[in-house]
Amino acid sequence: MDISKISSALQRAGIQNTSKNLTVVDYAFMLMRGIVITGGFFWLILHPYPDALKFRLVSLFLLFIIYSLIIQGVILTWPQKVEAIYLVCLSLDLVVMGLFIKLSGGINSVVYLVIYPLVALHSFYYGFLRGVILALIVSVIYMAAIYDHRGMLIWTDAIFRLSIIFLVAGFLGFISEKEKRDRDELVKTQSRLELLQKDLEYAYKNLQDVKAQVEQSEKLASIGRLSAELAHEINNPLDGIKNCLTVIKNDSADSKLKKKYLQLIDEALYDIEKAVRDLLDYAKRHKPVLEEVDVESILRRTIIMADYKLQKTGIKIETDFNAGLPHIMGDPHQLQEVFFNIIINAIDAMPDGGSITIGARGVGNFVDIKIADTGTGIPEEDLGNIFQPFYTTKPLGEGTGLGLPVSLEIVRKHNGTMEVYSEVGVGTVFNITLPAAVDLEDRVYTEEGKEGGATYSI
Repeated sequence: MDISKISSALQRAGIQNTSKNLTVVDYAFMLMRGIVITGGFFWLILHPYPDALKFRLVSLFLLFIIYSLIIQGVILTWPQKVEAIYLVCLSLDLVVMGLFIKLSGGINSVVYLVIYPLVALHSFYYGFLRGVILALIVSVIYMAAIYDHRGMLIWTDAIFRLSIIFLVAGFLGFISEKEKRDRDELVKTQSRLELLQKDLEYAYKNLQDVKAQVEQSEKLASIGRLSAELAHEINNPLDGIKNCLTVIKNDSADSKLKKKYLQLIDEALYDIEKAVRDLLDYAKRHKPVLEEVDVESILRRTIIMADYKLQKTGIKIETDFNAGLPHIMGDPHQLQEVFFNIIINAIDAMPDGGSITIGARGVGNFVDIKIADTGTGIPEEDLGNIFQPFYTTKPLGEGTGLGLPVSLEIVRKHNGTMEVYSEVGVGTVFNITLPAAVDLEDRVYTEEGKEGGATYSI
């Protein structure tokens, strides 16, 4: 049998799968009706009623069973109309209940006990006001059912029974409405939280975009500090090219001389092209791409980029790279940005010249990189703030205060650490430790911040 075809046919007929639509109250209604049917069956069999009365009670009970099954089938078929169906069911139940009480003994009938779960369930389903109205209707029906035995009626008992009906209806109706209000409030809160989550996601995305723009701005700012020197250095080979062209123009007949000067022009053009290409490549926005990189080659390329300003200021560069330096997993452009920021800061700290020592060595499963200068140094009170965004001790317009914060974040992204040591009048040392490529997957990043003296680790 093709279940999917049956399901499609039922859906076309407006009959839906109700297993997901039924609530706890719906199951309670089914359970109560099942208990009443089972209990009523045994009660009618075992109770010693006269045959004529038993026949009428059994007939009424069969009618109750038949319409109960029909109504339950209708509920399962059209669950969207369950409230109207329950109202019809309640009306029939009240009529049958009244007849049962009247036929089975009136005031002495135990069938009145069915009133309590009937009122309880419907009050919980319909709420406080309709629950109280239901209790009033049930009370009238009950009094009508026992009217023939009013001479035997003990009013205190009747009032007690009716009071319990109203108490059950009022209490469960109040609980039901409170539960509905709480549920509605929960749904509203959940909706607000979903909207808030979307707003937070949108704000986070905007923050990431702004962060990327800030990082790019800092990179461009550092490039701007080299632009004048670079232009000056480009002018030198351009002047050489002009001189070579002048010589070739004047002595065009000498082929050997022409060849010599054309070679000089070619070398000068290559130098210009390389300098401009390196600078433009550094200025581009690169998406972070982790790959196995050689730290030494990145450091040497960064030194070449800063060479123009180094020559102008008379600052000497000394390198000390251990042989067999292990590679690391990283983004070469981002690492170059870190080294470039530190070197430019070192140059700015030595207005009267000096030296920068750059070293790299393997220490266990790590690569230890040191960049030391002989500049003015960083005062102890400023050392703990140098990684704060926009914090700078440089004159207005000469620094953004973003170079070191951006560099620190890049190092963290590479699961590395950065430590700074400085002494006023002696110089500053930046120590960067990065995990080697072989140890990257096993490394667990830990962060330790310490301020005191003239050392800051992060």
